[in-house]
Amino acid sequence: MKTLIKNGYIVFYNKIARLDVAFCDKKITEIAEYISPVGFDNIIDAKDKYIMPGAIDAHTHFAMPFGGTISSDDYESGSLAALAGGVTCYIDYAIQKRGDTLLEILNHRKELAKNKSYVDYGFHIAITDFNEDIADEFKRLKDYGVSSIKCFMVYKKEKMNVDDITLAEILRLGKENDILVNVHCEDCDLIDQRIEQFLKEGKTSNWYHYLSRDEEVETLGVKKALKIAKDVDAPIYIVHNASKDGIKAIIYAKDNGQIVYAETCPQYLYFTNDVYQSERAAQYVCSPSIKGKESRTALWEAIWTNYIDVIATDHCPFKLSEKAWGDNDFTKTPNGCDGVENLYRFVISAALKNRLSLSKAVELVSHNPAKIFNLKNKGDIEVGKDADIIILNPNGKHIYHNKDTYSNEDNSIWEDVSYKGTIEEVYVHGKLAFKDGKILISKEEGQYIKR
Repeated sequence: MKTLIKNGYIVFYNKIARLDVAFCDKKITEIAEYISPVGFDNIIDAKDKYIMPGAIDAHTHFAMPFGGTISSDDYESGSLAALAGGVTCYIDYAIQKRGDTLLEILNHRKELAKNKSYVDYGFHIAITDFNEDIADEFKRLKDYGVSSIKCFMVYKKEKMNVDDITLAEILRLGKENDILVNVHCEDCDLIDQRIEQFLKEGKTSNWYHYLSRDEEVETLGVKKALKIAKDVDAPIYIVHNASKDGIKAIIYAKDNGQIVYAETCPQYLYFTNDVYQSERAAQYVCSPSIKGKESRTALWEAIWTNYIDVIATDHCPFKLSEKAWGDNDFTKTPNGCDGVENLYRFVISAALKNRLSLSKAVELVSHNPAKIFNLKNKGDIEVGKDADIIILNPNGKHIYHNKDTYSNEDNSIWEDVSYKGTIEEVYVHGKLAFKDGKILISKEEGQYIKR
């Protein structure tokens, strides 16, 4: 089907322009000030509306085993939630289990997602069991379509973390093989020390989740990771930044020529650590923890000054009954919050409220993730790229209610949050995929993207 969208304003990462856009056979075929409607099967009038590339959530955890359970969204429900929020591609984390090869964990995840995803997807592989065989396999990752991996500096007791020497070796291999290394930065020894002390003192509420991994804990991890990356002269991508001094360390490193990519998440830009003293504290338990007001301000300033490259979600929700496991021991509260359905709504709403520009919103959730993670056909409205497009009504309003979600969650940190603007239509591969709350494509539409 040949589709033409007329009279709208296309939002590019560096400008907004009144242009028509045409697409056919999954690809954008023409962009011009005027495109004749003759010969098109479907013509959409987008007068007074914005035409934007679909968002890319570069950080999700679908069907992730953790803390004695599995995150509540699988690839079907998670991708549907993504679609409803205008996210037309995501990169999920395939986390290595002890003894697994990288190809085994990748193939396992691909099989879980096969014919179940409404939108396209790729994978980062998280290395938790590094050895000589894994080092050899690392060199073949691009043959598998993987151009990024992850290392945890935390979860030592869960045997997921890598030590400093291993991180240095993985960063060195990453540089040699053009594989970007993503790092979860917190000081695991300080976390474990604090947890032990808090539990000994009977301090068990979810407030102590925050205190066990506060600003200092994250900052120490960020600084250490930056130092290791600098020592081996390797690029590094630091995921879900939440702390003021951590982002200051990244700014310093960038200003001094180090190749560092910084990601943050909507929860760190909207909430503060006060949530851990509320009745719903368990729902906000995630790692890194949500920090104080000064950190929130510093993150916004880093966005405005171009030091934060990507906003992603770290989407990893758990059922409310599972969150309640930590009512008397915060260490038993599963770590993770929802977000994939609200990512684009959040940044768009912020733009319409003049906290950033719409072009900046596109840069942070579309253009930059595509560029950094080698999604060559995604991230921009450009001839030859995939026709993954949303139409935004800037005058609309959306209030998020968990009862209406497309996710498999039964609670949300975003309950009752009001967003300015409504995503009226979502196109995937040039097909109208979502409109007026209706799903118009099948769950087999999404494809694995080799990067």
